[in-house]
Amino acid sequence: MAGIGEPADMVTTTAEVERDGQTVDPANSRFAWLAVGVGAWFVGAICLLVWAVTHGVDPDPLLSIHAVPLYLAMGTSAAVIGALAIRATRQGRGWRRALPDGYGILAVGVLFLIGGLIADVGWREGIGIPRGLSEPLAPTRLALFIGLVLVAVVPLRLSLRSSGGGSQRWAAVLSASLVLVALLLPGGFHPTENGWLKRAAVIPNAEIWSMDGNGDHQTRLIEAHDGIQAWNAVWSPDAKHLAYTRLVIGSHPPLDIPDEADIWMAAADGSDAHAVVEGRGWQWLPHWSPDGKWIAYTDEAEGGPWAATGPAGLGGGILGTGIGFGPTNPVRTYADIWRIRADGTGSPERVTDAPGDDRAAAYSPDGTELALDSTRSGGTEIWIIKADGSGAARQLTSEHGFTWGATWSPDGGRIAFNAWGPGGGNQDIYVVRADGSGQQRLTTDPAQDTEPAWSPDGKRIAFSRLDEQANTHEVWSIAADGSDAALLSRDPGAADDLTSGGGAWAADGRIAFLRAENPPADADPGVRETLATTTILLVTMLVAIMAVLLARTDPPFGAFAVLLGISTTIAALTADGAEYIPGAFVAGLIVDILVRFSPDRWKIGVAGAGLAAAFVVSSEITVAVVHTDLSWSFSLVTGVVVAAAAIGWGLAAATGGLKTRGSGLHS
Repeated sequence: MAGIGEPADMVTTTAEVERDGQTVDPANSRFAWLAVGVGAWFVGAICLLVWAVTHGVDPDPLLSIHAVPLYLAMGTSAAVIGALAIRATRQGRGWRRALPDGYGILAVGVLFLIGGLIADVGWREGIGIPRGLSEPLAPTRLALFIGLVLVAVVPLRLSLRSSGGGSQRWAAVLSASLVLVALLLPGGFHPTENGWLKRAAVIPNAEIWSMDGNGDHQTRLIEAHDGIQAWNAVWSPDAKHLAYTRLVIGSHPPLDIPDEADIWMAAADGSDAHAVVEGRGWQWLPHWSPDGKWIAYTDEAEGGPWAATGPAGLGGGILGTGIGFGPTNPVRTYADIWRIRADGTGSPERVTDAPGDDRAAAYSPDGTELALDSTRSGGTEIWIIKADGSGAARQLTSEHGFTWGATWSPDGGRIAFNAWGPGGGNQDIYVVRADGSGQQRLTTDPAQDTEPAWSPDGKRIAFSRLDEQANTHEVWSIAADGSDAALLSRDPGAADDLTSGGGAWAADGRIAFLRAENPPADADPGVRETLATTTILLVTMLVAIMAVLLARTDPPFGAFAVLLGISTTIAALTADGAEYIPGAFVAGLIVDILVRFSPDRWKIGVAGAGLAAAFVVSSEITVAVVHTDLSWSFSLVTGVVVAAAAIGWGLAAATGGLKTRGSGLHS
């Protein structure tokens, strides 16, 4: 083979040596390592740019300091290749012989990288590249990745075409590792770059907003942060303060139920937020007395209304063991109404202590009575009690079986609530006189209408409407007679909600409501499983391809640990997923051992199937052990591992790898 500076007809015979029974060209070996160095330079430079994009450190990474290594790699490579071409031409060998035989693909790769980068500027300015998959999969970006593969693949390609030995075999291993990195960069499909193997995190985004009575001037008052949600906002009688429920998202199954709920208070603009009632379990659903001196609230065991009713424990815990809800009373107590002075002085006072759950007590305008929903008669109905809990309770409704959300009209003559309509199926808004007579149904929409709140003048009623068909949850209002329905919150991209028991419509005309942005589509467990399965099998196919190709080069022991470990390390460093690195090296080492002790005929098949399956297993174990939230069932885990092994074995068979005898992979 001609050297870099030799005439075309000169063959390097004197420099050839025998190593491990094979002929090795030292010049070619040196150039193989040079090619590995160039490939590593380009791969590292591109990964630095990908990191800058994913972390948003620069508005335009191509014009930042993060692009300097890439530009240096391109400039240096182009200058060296150009100089070699000029020298070859002067020596009469022609520019095509500037590089040793088989290394011309390196120059093609550099040209792809330079051309792709120049074209990318025009593509971005002329056509545009929106965020998402369009960024790595735009045609100009694909040209960059193609160039990266061509630069990195040279030593592997030559090793497949020849019988290079010694250090050239390790150059081929590193080349295969860099090629795998280049193949994995577009799309961000590697498990280190996406969380689809894990359960979707509960998004702590329930916040308190306010708006005018007609829906204008929507303003955020209480912000969600650090896993905290705000809920059940009610105005003080003078509209100068808000009482609300502060929830802490659960860390025990079920993960979407808060571990604790407490009563907090803030100024009308959301400032000066501080605790009023804190304690074990749930303290929630606050309501002010008309004179502003008291706040009534509901106190119940952890889990709130989503826990099992009666003294039956918190839903039984995991598999009926009672484990999984944190430290708590194993016997679930009933929900009761308590009250505390709004100025924070004194201790909480119990108002109700009857069998059944009492919730969402709302004061009458004169402050003498409370309307609440209770299960003391079996189903959930509206009851009336004295404000201090004395005397006999009076049941106001009885025919619906699932009735709640009672709120008094400003004149105290009527009570609005939500209940099942005729035949059940959905909730509607009703009104009834305070003595239980004259019940009237106000809404008939197929959606779920709940949580009514009277306007200060008693002319309108605001309520929450959940339309499951349209996938919207918004705040509406109607006239007190049920006419003139109007949409207020007007944000179909969010879930907007009021609080049970009224109090959300302030004396100055503002409405306090909860707003929670709808979770992304990939928060759905089914969607996440589909995404995770599809992408991991796609990555598995690339891993299997590189394993089969590397197995054909007669690689040294440890080659598969390096292949899987280096590719995972670079992907992990780009995406902050370092926890996947140890498992990748261990998985690759296990495959090295399996390949070493496999019959020669099956070595390539074992390499392809073993590394594909090991990649899946190591990723799943990392998520299960480190993150402790692998969302897959055992059946799905097993099925994907089998599918990965089948892909690897099938690739080996399709390329004739299973017919190879005596492959003699080195130990």
